[in-house]
Amino acid sequence: MLRRSGVVPLTIDEPTGVRRENWPVRRGVPFPPGVLSTPAHVRLVNPDGTVSPCVVEATARWPDGSVKWILIDFPVTLAPQASAVFRLEYGPGVSHEPPPPVLRVHTTAAAIQVRTGPLSFTVSRDRFALLEQVQLQGRPVLPAQRLWVMDADGTIYDTAQADAREVVIEERSARRVVIRARGCHASTTGHTFLSYLVRICAWADLPWVQLEYTFINTEDAAETEVRTIALDTELELDPARTGRCGSGRRIYASAEPFSFGHDQLLERYGVFAGSPIYDARGNLVQGVGLYEQQIARGWLDVSDPQRGVCVALRDFLPMYPKAAAWDGDRVTFQLWPDSAPALRLHQGMARTHTFMIHCHAGDEETARAGELATAFGEPLLPRNAAWYLDSGALGHVLPFRPERYPRLERQLRDLTVEARNTLSQGMIDYGDCVNPGTGSQGGFSTNNEPDRLHGFILQHLRSGERIPWQLAEAIAWHVADVDVVHHTTRSGLELGGQRIHGHGHVQYDAEGYPDVSTVPSHMWTEGLLEYYYLTGHRHLRDIALGIGACFLNMVQAGWCRPPYHSNWHSVRDSGWPLIGMAAVYEATGDRRYLQAMREIAAALRQAQHADGGWPIELLYHTGFCPFQIAVCLTGLARYHQISGDAAARETFLRGLRFLAGDAMRFADDAWVYVTTPDYRSTYAGASPLEPFGYGYALTGDRDMLRQVVRGWAGELDLRAAPRFLWALDAAGLLEPAGAVGAAPATGL
Repeated sequence: MLRRSGVVPLTIDEPTGVRRENWPVRRGVPFPPGVLSTPAHVRLVNPDGTVSPCVVEATARWPDGSVKWILIDFPVTLAPQASAVFRLEYGPGVSHEPPPPVLRVHTTAAAIQVRTGPLSFTVSRDRFALLEQVQLQGRPVLPAQRLWVMDADGTIYDTAQADAREVVIEERSARRVVIRARGCHASTTGHTFLSYLVRICAWADLPWVQLEYTFINTEDAAETEVRTIALDTELELDPARTGRCGSGRRIYASAEPFSFGHDQLLERYGVFAGSPIYDARGNLVQGVGLYEQQIARGWLDVSDPQRGVCVALRDFLPMYPKAAAWDGDRVTFQLWPDSAPALRLHQGMARTHTFMIHCHAGDEETARAGELATAFGEPLLPRNAAWYLDSGALGHVLPFRPERYPRLERQLRDLTVEARNTLSQGMIDYGDCVNPGTGSQGGFSTNNEPDRLHGFILQHLRSGERIPWQLAEAIAWHVADVDVVHHTTRSGLELGGQRIHGHGHVQYDAEGYPDVSTVPSHMWTEGLLEYYYLTGHRHLRDIALGIGACFLNMVQAGWCRPPYHSNWHSVRDSGWPLIGMAAVYEATGDRRYLQAMREIAAALRQAQHADGGWPIELLYHTGFCPFQIAVCLTGLARYHQISGDAAARETFLRGLRFLAGDAMRFADDAWVYVTTPDYRSTYAGASPLEPFGYGYALTGDRDMLRQVVRGWAGELDLRAAPRFLWALDAAGLLEPAGAVGAAPATGL
């Protein structure tokens, strides 16, 4: 019987070596079904035993109406590299203490005015110009900002030259306010170029804000050239001022203007990563180099003896080319520098950049502005792997057990390190990876097939480690910006969907669909929604729901169910829509998704062969493909999980027996990639394993698991393998040493 009250310990580690004071932490925590009726019955207790003033909201619910995910927002103070345990208490007699009313927001028809305590600013609601009239403790520090872009002809467009489509308060609580603005950059003649989406986030008691800027290519041309994209921040400081930038404890300070930037990485990450610094005459600052480390790390501070402003750009280094400069009364960050070749954007692409604007008392050293800018790039991540997995919110996943399965856990961890080391770099590419080689798909951007975001989130929650979360952050925003079609003149079936892999992240006429770069076999929502549940960022939820709507349009157009449109299409064209729409249905309760899934499941039942398989047609050949059948079965499992459809259960189990059987194996039991002559190679992947986790949960069939292992060469991935390994562990079939090399080494 489930307990209706209890305590969830949440451990928070400080990773940067920087002291955090009243640092905003915003994190999702799941609950098992039937345990929590309302987020009001939760409170957070600090490590010293005092109750933390926090904001709690429900972001998802179980079918019985109980809370599935809460989002908790609270301040944390931690010493450098310290670790602390907070206690999340829940139950009918529990309530949380609301934060004091420090944050004040006043809205008029003309503007939104915000006062955080130390900081105040205004946001205009007509000619949107970001932060205006910024004061620190009542003294002006930053009169205005300007976001502008330059087209291929040299015309400049900025956000304040045309009326905004909207400037609204998107979120508001006692601790936090988010202002959202949408519109188009415009020239002085009234012409427009590229759309923008801006979010300004401010917290109670803090002297800094987060500014999130997304440019969106809503031009009708197939490709659009952009010369420059920049943020100008005006300063109101005393004449005796000093600029600073640097890397860690190596700070460059000058009373004269300077700049820094890079068009390629010195290093991918770590202590050697940074940008060269140039003085007012354009000379390289003495000492710049790999080992001297007189380099900049994406923040620039200008201070007089009493106060200053620090501007920091998250992911300044990997999202190159980038440049930043201080010149008198202005700090400029060029998101695409004028010194770089023109940026070519495919229709419908976007890119998001996130700034910290920190107005502080004293100079940079006194305010620790550079330290806090570094900390800004590394969020604090409450962790409790056992609770997250035991909640059931993520399905059946192998718990993190390095003491029992050391080799297995090391191999899974190494997958994240390998992914970090091969992650693409550059403003458009960052957050993706490229297929190696020069073959038919050599050099293709993978567009993170198949939902690598979901896999890295699972590994982060299993282990509590930061590397998979860093990868998840990069991938989530790449998918939301670059891979999703935000505007199209080609086909309405593209809009809101996720593009299939291709050179430069785009492949039109994708797998036989004219003028379409989105196909149902290459769109995913699970990872995006999990990212939303963990961070509360509504934009990622909006993106996932847009993909869901694209699935509905494809179903209406006759896609997503057999018979399929062209060669190489098979039941993964049904499986991924089932998986993606199941996640959206759970997030929204919109029964259109349930109906669409029901139609797909019925079509799959009709098309299933008597032996339980589904064929794939390649020219005149008809064969079977284990990984595509596995995707289909995972989709049927997700549909059955939310619907209880008995017919879908039978279709799933028949297909599972076929996948586990001998029809798609070589003589030594290894799975064949596809059973047609041109594709009869060993399938070297873990994708066929995923549905057996749910299959074992339904049947408890240990013999089927033994049969599956015969066709598994021991490969792991971060999506499918943890669910299959859960089944092996639950069945007592996983060797305690955790060996996963060849089948005999598993101890089965």
